[in-house]
Amino acid sequence: MAHRILRDPEVDGWESSDFPILCNSCLGDNPYVRMTKNEFDKECKICTRPFTVFRWRPGRNARYKKTEICQTCSKLKNVCQVCVLDLEYGLPVQVRDSALAIDSSDSIPRSDVNREYFAEECDRRARMGIDYESSYGKAPPGNTILKLQRTTPYYDRNRAPPCTFYAWGICNRGAACPYPHEMPVTGELSRQNIKDRFYGVNDPVAAKLLKKASDMPSLAPPDDESIKSLYIGGLDTRVTEQDLIDNFYSYGEIECINFLPSRPYAFVNYKTREGAEKAAEDLSNKLVIKGLRLKLLWGKSQAQRANFGSQDDEASRQVQPQPMSYFNIPPPPSANCYPSMDPQRMGAFVPSQEGCSNSPSITSYTQQGMYYPY
Repeated sequence: MAHRILRDPEVDGWESSDFPILCNSCLGDNPYVRMTKNEFDKECKICTRPFTVFRWRPGRNARYKKTEICQTCSKLKNVCQVCVLDLEYGLPVQVRDSALAIDSSDSIPRSDVNREYFAEECDRRARMGIDYESSYGKAPPGNTILKLQRTTPYYDRNRAPPCTFYAWGICNRGAACPYPHEMPVTGELSRQNIKDRFYGVNDPVAAKLLKKASDMPSLAPPDDESIKSLYIGGLDTRVTEQDLIDNFYSYGEIECINFLPSRPYAFVNYKTREGAEKAAEDLSNKLVIKGLRLKLLWGKSQAQRANFGSQDDEASRQVQPQPMSYFNIPPPPSANCYPSMDPQRMGAFVPSQEGCSNSPSITSYTQQGMYYPY
């Protein structure tokens, strides 16, 4: 749709901004980012209105990125201006809307005239201090969101695209090529449309994530009623014992927590079986502490622990350490005697023992595992 050109761009709804709306993954891990700013450089791929385009490089080996949609469309859907993923959970719009059961009245009109009028009306309300009418952020996250939400930035998304010359077999740069020498992604995931991703329809990535959430196994309780402990794996130095208490105390009374900061796992022991079952049901595939997605399993019974410990003891008894040979010298007869204890082996001169009947022989000291007398 052709835009009418007026003297005042703000009256026409053109957008001018000082900083883009980005997620942590698109912004990059470098705290010092230089951006180029071009006002009214391109049209938004959703509402087709000119907006301020930002361009930057999120990392040393990353490709250059630029904003693809305007800030008005970004605020209406609460998405990033580059990857068009949700800013709070890092998920596609289709996954978020289906999991949160968001009303379809929040959707943006798709016809040219209605879409432009809707965007200009939202801008006018924003200039008046009226917030955008949207239900994003108001509904609590459900099980699907907690299972699939991204807890840490995914910087691999900023990698350069595959080298097209390498795909054709004619790239002569070799290691100096700034693009990765791998075959481009083909199939269903490579056919993505930014409009479908924005509106949350026909998104292959969203379909893959929803299937992944449905295929996640549930944590079934074991048949042994004596098991009241839960195994937590994937711990880091950032997680403390108090963090485990804060996440597990609400399900029942905790008897003890077996936690060592040097180990990547811990055990939470409940006093009742009901508390352990509630914690396993609510936190299975959804346990996140300080940005770490942790693994939750049921512990072992006392009989299994004893059997496992006896197997380890038997294996340690069967495998005995063999004494090492030093420069092809046979090991000493005594376990407490080492080659360095015998000065004759270390190159010392040994006097003759024929004339000294009172002095003990070297052989007797070596057999007894004692030092040679100086």
